[in-house]
Amino acid sequence: MNPPLYQRVNEVLEAVGGHWTKSAEAHLFPADAACAIAPVLASGQVVTLREKRQDAQYFPTPAAVVKRLVELAAVAPGMHVLEPSAGSGAVASAAAAAGAVVDCIERDPGYAAALTEAGTARTIRVADFLTATPEPLYDRVLMNPPFTKGADMAHVQHALRFLKPTGLLVAVMSCAVTHDSRGTAEFRALVEQRGGAVEAVPEKAFASSGTNVDTVIVTIPATRPTDAQPAVWPTREVPEQAMAEFRDPAEIAREIADSLCEAMQLMDKVARDLAKPNRIATPVRPVADLPLWSGGEQLAFIDLGEAS
Repeated sequence: MNPPLYQRVNEVLEAVGGHWTKSAEAHLFPADAACAIAPVLASGQVVTLREKRQDAQYFPTPAAVVKRLVELAAVAPGMHVLEPSAGSGAVASAAAAAGAVVDCIERDPGYAAALTEAGTARTIRVADFLTATPEPLYDRVLMNPPFTKGADMAHVQHALRFLKPTGLLVAVMSCAVTHDSRGTAEFRALVEQRGGAVEAVPEKAFASSGTNVDTVIVTIPATRPTDAQPAVWPTREVPEQAMAEFRDPAEIAREIADSLCEAMQLMDKVARDLAKPNRIATPVRPVADLPLWSGGEQLAFIDLGEAS
């Protein structure tokens, strides 16, 4: 294949879950490759990872972040867990590995097919999560929603309606929710009223997924616990700059005096240069030599009066 065609084929295979592995010299799939590719062959259409990142803000959750989500959620065997906007199902797979019964909602048919084939989830619903009718059936909701224009806040608020009264939601969110602003006021109040918690995610944690956006993990109970603590909103720490040491005043005075002396010398030089006569060259006119007076005839001057 020529390079442009190869690049396009690679994009299609990655879009349906394939990942190029150098050791195997092939694209490897988490499930049966034929099932993953079937929807593309049937429809002739596919949404590439690049397009998903641009349009749907899809950035797969890195393994370290997935692990932390499951830890904070304290997922236990037998729990019912929902992953909205499941994507490739990284979070769902970890929850299932912990013994939970997992349901997924994913609007992309390609990912939904891959999730079905993987057998991780009990059910996979193909839909935009925000249009899904809430049912309070779940012990946990684990999610990494899209961030654009506050979409993460809308998704989390909708997801809370899927929790049982004893349930808990744990979500990756944009660091923007930690800023006290008009756009985040309602959401921040919700977190504080529910006794939620916020934890910063290490910087560049999503670099392997194609973004360096700063993120946090927000934990919100369905019902405020009796021992709830006030929410602490993390901020990115800025390294403190060491304060300059105070210098000897006499040393500073000497520097000022030396600078003034130098300035005075420069001003004197400018004044001397300005006082010099104009050195612009003037044209030299020829001068005729007069004859020397021999002492005989005297010169007579004629009074020309006003005519002169």
